[in-house]
Amino acid sequence: MYDVIVVGAGPSGLNAALILGRALRRVLLVDSGEPRNARAHAMNGFLSRDGIDPAEFRRIAREDLAKYETVTVRDVAVASVSAGEESASVVLADGTTEQARSVLLTVGRRDRLPEVDGVAELWGQGVYGCPYCHGFEVRGQKLAVLGAETSAAHLAVQLTRYSSDVVLFTDGTPDFDEEAAAALKVCEVEVRTEPVEQVTGADGHLTGVRIGGETIARDAMFVKTPLDAHGELAEALGCELMDDGSVRIDEHGHTSVDLIYAAGEAARLPNWPSPWIHAITSAALGAMVALSIDHDLIVADVRSKFGM
Repeated sequence: MYDVIVVGAGPSGLNAALILGRALRRVLLVDSGEPRNARAHAMNGFLSRDGIDPAEFRRIAREDLAKYETVTVRDVAVASVSAGEESASVVLADGTTEQARSVLLTVGRRDRLPEVDGVAELWGQGVYGCPYCHGFEVRGQKLAVLGAETSAAHLAVQLTRYSSDVVLFTDGTPDFDEEAAAALKVCEVEVRTEPVEQVTGADGHLTGVRIGGETIARDAMFVKTPLDAHGELAEALGCELMDDGSVRIDEHGHTSVDLIYAAGEAARLPNWPSPWIHAITSAALGAMVALSIDHDLIVADVRSKFGM
């Protein structure tokens, strides 16, 4: 039996496995091989790894884990998880079942892209979701924002720190509030309300936005995408979910189901305004929850020895 099965090998799961391996815990780290940043050329804002290719980051992380003999990594999806009084069962997609004293869900999120021609094709390669992740690289360039909501207006205003040439394409009637509209005006963001026909690109780079038969030259686009949590396993377990689909956790990473913990992008404390969706914050949360899991296992072992 494993001490911990970690579901998901993104930054959060990898860092959790590292901490638990250093604590001499028997760990099984399983991953379906569908990272959210798979199409991105670089992962930025991660100390000592700024600008690294996401695939290279994962390779180095797994290399780090290889020296810990108690950590096993398997590239296989999880079919289901069930929790009992003293152990949990994890059924893998290859038909095998593994047992553990606890399970850590670091299942991440998926971006729900707008259904505009060209956006999906250029996602991560000219169309981005986060200025902190990709804004620095396109500073001073012709920038576009796609969206009609107040959040899109806020994003456009934020991007004026990176460029004096920002155009907000609402793809129809805008739906932002008066304060957002005033901020757009003050920051001199051009607003185009015509239907967006296509986001154009060449050689993996964005070149423009086509509206009304004309193409407005742009070098990069940012989209405030809804983020859907991969919450199927947690929901099937009966874990309490929040309105945005996040797995509700306490300050130690406990979910509402005994033996089940959660960390990373898909986990959230009730008092957080939003999930920790950046790679480095997800990694930090993975480490924090791993420490809590090890503490809980120590307490359980001591109580068992004393018959408590």
